[in-house]
Amino acid sequence: MSKTGMERLEELKPEIFKCIHCKACRFAYSGKPSQKGIGEYKGKQKTVLYEGMVDSCPAGIEYGWEAYWNAGKIWIARSILNGDLEFSEEVRDVIMPCITCGMCSAQCENKVPTVDIIESLRAACVEAGIPMIDKHQLVDRLVKELNNPYGGEAANRFEWAKEAGLEKYIDNKEAKIAYYVGCTASYRQKNIAVATCKIFEKLGINFTLISDEVCCGSPFFRVGAVDTAQELMNKNLESFKNLKKVFFSCAGCYRTFTIDYPKWMEDDELPFETLHAFELIAQMIKDGKINFKPNKELKGKRVTYHDPCHTGRHFGVDFEQELIEQSENLMFDMRKLDKKLEEWFDKPRTILSKLEEDVGIEFKEMYRIKMNSMCCGAGGGVRAGYPDFSLKTASLRCDEANAIEADILTTECPFCWRNLTDANDMYEHGLEVLGILEMIDKYDLLDIAEEPSEDYILALTRFQEEE
Repeated sequence: MSKTGMERLEELKPEIFKCIHCKACRFAYSGKPSQKGIGEYKGKQKTVLYEGMVDSCPAGIEYGWEAYWNAGKIWIARSILNGDLEFSEEVRDVIMPCITCGMCSAQCENKVPTVDIIESLRAACVEAGIPMIDKHQLVDRLVKELNNPYGGEAANRFEWAKEAGLEKYIDNKEAKIAYYVGCTASYRQKNIAVATCKIFEKLGINFTLISDEVCCGSPFFRVGAVDTAQELMNKNLESFKNLKKVFFSCAGCYRTFTIDYPKWMEDDELPFETLHAFELIAQMIKDGKINFKPNKELKGKRVTYHDPCHTGRHFGVDFEQELIEQSENLMFDMRKLDKKLEEWFDKPRTILSKLEEDVGIEFKEMYRIKMNSMCCGAGGGVRAGYPDFSLKTASLRCDEANAIEADILTTECPFCWRNLTDANDMYEHGLEVLGILEMIDKYDLLDIAEEPSEDYILALTRFQEEE
């Protein structure tokens, strides 16, 4: 194992002691009490005033006690480091029901990397001999046996590709570009995997699906099983090392490869470049290579977008931490960060705005968006370990879509898709939940003006000014 949780916690000690317990971390729009919104709405879960600062820490909302809010968990981390508190099952049961959505980090004026701290705290708890909760022990066992946490046979990981007529892309030796599918799209939301591949195929992309792909390790980084996570990481790094570019459709997998792997691997630079599939589509729209066909069924439908935490706020916080590392203190040019965040969050919205222009949908934002987006409730090991809490959080997000009278709730993460869909059905929100690329494929909307060359795709970067 490259690093232990306690080593990571010690590395983060200066950050942990930056917390002044101001409680800004419990809110969305914590610095904007006059933020204009849509007013009060009585949803399936509760009545929320969508104006100004809104309570947005899922664990705090669910459990109420101080320890469950981020500020409480930071004090637990301090106490562990100072020797004033020892790990126990009671401590575990407070630090685990946290979705690690990163809202707290996004709101923190002192730029405390709260998600890193919470995940390192969990890892240190496991290393101290405190057993993981039963459901986390189960998925840990499954991934060790089958390379995925769902219990699907490893040999069936790409069965969906064979059924969809996409078998030729499995272990395509001629390709320099790969699509890392992930466990959720391979074993559960196969519609997302098929839609992504079919769009790539229509674009004429020569890509490969790597049969030795295993779980990215995200669930295990989140719950503190970092030995398991690093074993999976090393397997994937070996399997994908000869590729030039790896695309993702899962927000969690994308975040794990791009942000987590460099933090935990011995060499902090990936051997390949990573991009989410929506980044390719957004850039092709900007370059005039893609349009969309009109569609009578979608015309006039009100569509909103849920920013997945892993491709939204987590990347935003990472951009912020990069600027801090480049600075000698906390003083850095916020205009650089704001510009980067604007460009980042604009990517999925570029696609939706083009769909509005060409197809005739009405794109309307929810109140909490971008860095202030409310979590879907699925991450951090919470969906597996605390499903009722997880689905109530997803229902709160569906309430927000109902508040703007949306017909379709889109996202770009199969795990968000799953949780939002389940909450939508369970609590009868009356929405249709779709991935953006799934919607494009389902309704055959793609109108290609010019296929992208391999050189075009390989030259793509997360921010085009970096070229």
